[in-house]
Amino acid sequence: MEPEFWHERWSQQQTHFHQPDGHPMLNKWWPTLELGTDAHVLVPLCGKTPDMRTLAERGHRVTGIELSPIAAQDFFIEQHLAVDSDEIGGFDRYRAECGAGTIEILVGDFFTADTETLGAFQAFYDRAALIALPQTMRARYVEHLCTLLTKDAPGLLITLDYDQSQMNGPPFAVDTAEVNTLFEHRGEVASLENGSRLGGQDMLAQRGVKSADEYVFRITATD
Repeated sequence: MEPEFWHERWSQQQTHFHQPDGHPMLNKWWPTLELGTDAHVLVPLCGKTPDMRTLAERGHRVTGIELSPIAAQDFFIEQHLAVDSDEIGGFDRYRAECGAGTIEILVGDFFTADTETLGAFQAFYDRAALIALPQTMRARYVEHLCTLLTKDAPGLLITLDYDQSQMNGPPFAVDTAEVNTLFEHRGEVASLENGSRLGGQDMLAQRGVKSADEYVFRITATD
């Protein structure tokens, strides 16, 4: 899971994990976070997901962090958005107005992001970040993610669970028990929905996974 792995995936367009129509559960469950319209939302390891556009059209300020410049550039091309670029805190930044909100993608290492440079985020959306990482990296990811959030920032998290022996991820299997362990220090972990046809299973079937469940969680920070 070195950076070269992901750079090679994007350069060779081996992006079976990408959902060109976005995730069907985002619009259903995002309103339960009860955010202000202009909330600043973090989308870690964002790839080129159109879910960022969905969030921006709600009026949010959306910041994606992504290792691959190909993914970032492709996003704005495919979404037909006029983009400006500059640098911030060691990241190459691409930015565009979108609907009532804005979208920026910071290209670089997620683990170098900090609130001193970017400010603290008021919510997060993780559709494919946690499951992109092997188990040895997931606790570190969650710990760093939480350092980028305001004290009361909620989040929407989507994971997959399947027989890991059928495919060596990514995406990796992350079950409910692990999600609870990873986020229990943050606050309440609510399982909102699960099922075998929420989105993304066709990609798994092509890679030999016979069945998989997808889970939608709301992470609510508590004192």
